[in-house]
Amino acid sequence: MDVSDQPPLIVPRTVPTGLPRGWLTAVSWLGAAALAARQGFELPAAAGWVVDEVIVVLAALFGLDRVMLVVRHGRKPGLWRTCLPELLVTVGLGLGLLGLWLAPEAVAGLVRWLKAESSRAVWRDAIELFLLAHVGLHLLRAQTRLLGRVQRPEVILAGSFGLLILGGTLLLLLPRASADPQAPLGFLDALFTATSAACVTGLTVVDTGTALSALGQGIVLGLMQVGGLGIMVFVAFVAAAASRAVPVSHWAVFRDLVNARSLAEWRRLVRVMVGFTVAAEAAGAGLLYLWWPGVGEGAARLGWCVFHAVSAFCNAGFGLSNQSLAPWRAEGAVLAVMTGLIVLGGLGFPVVADVLRAVKETRWRRGPLARRWRWQWWRRLALQSRLALATTAILIVAGAALFGWLEAGGVLAGMSWPERLWGAVFQSVTARTAGFATVDIGSLQPATLLVLMALMVVGACPVSTGGGIKTVTLAVLVLTLRAMVSGRREVEVQGRALPAGVVHAALSVFVLYVAAAGLGCFLLAWTNPAIPLRDLAFETVSALSTVGLSTGITGRLDAMGRLVLCALMFIGRVGPLGLALAVFRGAPAARWRYPQEDLLVG
Repeated sequence: MDVSDQPPLIVPRTVPTGLPRGWLTAVSWLGAAALAARQGFELPAAAGWVVDEVIVVLAALFGLDRVMLVVRHGRKPGLWRTCLPELLVTVGLGLGLLGLWLAPEAVAGLVRWLKAESSRAVWRDAIELFLLAHVGLHLLRAQTRLLGRVQRPEVILAGSFGLLILGGTLLLLLPRASADPQAPLGFLDALFTATSAACVTGLTVVDTGTALSALGQGIVLGLMQVGGLGIMVFVAFVAAAASRAVPVSHWAVFRDLVNARSLAEWRRLVRVMVGFTVAAEAAGAGLLYLWWPGVGEGAARLGWCVFHAVSAFCNAGFGLSNQSLAPWRAEGAVLAVMTGLIVLGGLGFPVVADVLRAVKETRWRRGPLARRWRWQWWRRLALQSRLALATTAILIVAGAALFGWLEAGGVLAGMSWPERLWGAVFQSVTARTAGFATVDIGSLQPATLLVLMALMVVGACPVSTGGGIKTVTLAVLVLTLRAMVSGRREVEVQGRALPAGVVHAALSVFVLYVAAAGLGCFLLAWTNPAIPLRDLAFETVSALSTVGLSTGITGRLDAMGRLVLCALMFIGRVGPLGLALAVFRGAPAARWRYPQEDLLVG
């Protein structure tokens, strides 16, 4: 990517600190080690007391750093915006700790609601949360500086997911991340689970609800959230919230991710992405908390609902039940909330931002002329948004109709009409992006599996939490075919002509996807010849499209087969085209053109 046209203000800038930077870095790494030791290992009473005291001291050092920062640099212009995330965390969590100290009855209420051992455990968890937030921010800044040394956007994007998977694997190897600390996860199981969560796929080799402890489930939740948005989006949000400049290479990644044309548009889109994610997941978790039957009470119920809300919006497909959502296939309210979260997460943040803008700018009127203005917001949408929304609606309706027709005498037989309707619609939605299931996928007809594979290949919309070749890519391919059949030299749609680069990119993505799927299926068939090819092909497409549906063979794959799936999930999340550019691009663009010559094709 040519970055010569980037704004000159996009340059790296160091965040000021109160303590010496080397000291703060040492405190961050010591804090990470102390938190891992306290939460990840079964410590003797004496060692646990020592680690608790160390955590208190390190949290106090972070608080001292923020105080000294304000005292030493408080009058400098722009300090409050530059260090806004750190100061907000300090003030917010600091006020929370102060409130707990001034209100002992609140601590007692938390003990009952959390079912904690004592008030000391609540205090310990609050201080650990304070330290964790500061350590996370500091390590995020450190990763930003590390990736800022790389100039190629594709390498930065792939490297950020690689670092996320590595960190998640190490955390899942902690003994207390497993339900039985005496039998922790093996390296390959931890790597597979971390890759599936970071790449928001949902394929599992261990049962998330029973094999992992609350800590392990929290790690998976964090990987899903960060993987769904991408580390670079969190980096961008911290920079946008603080009004800080960023390296040119990072700006190139952000511009590719959200198609921003200016710095102001980039900041707006990043804030919409994070704000909409928080609002959608919070609303979804709240509705699930009200309507989901039989999932516990208090903190356990809230944790269940938050986990599934994040998993649905991030299109991850992880669940805490070994039967996915099959036990609640008759709960229309639960399935409606989950379906809404999946669709919102799969639409893509530029589409969401464009729809919000169009609705805001539309003049809504009442009376005889109201019908004239009803679709004005649609006409205000960009072509990208209209193609994404139209393709999504067509795929949902067509997928539900085909699933209901093919499985009328299969898995849907014996169900009531509401259950059949929800089963068809939900599987049509989840097959493209999420990976939840209300029916047994292994019992579906071969024709139904082909329909689901086609939906998985398409996937979600660009710049979303889903995978696949994307809905807009499919629309461009169909429009290109229409232009060829009609004899037009340009691909046209709704009064616009698509650039040749867009058509080439769509064809490249599709060809690379087919090549990756074919190679992955070949490797799985070679290493696991006892498993039917139909199941291996379904598993390959599910992993490459980061969907997570399975016919039940994931746990039966050997070590090599699981590594192949890990590679497919990584390729699917980074994108076949992006990964190919990260590996092979490096030569400068050619400055010459050869004479043309026609060829016979087809």
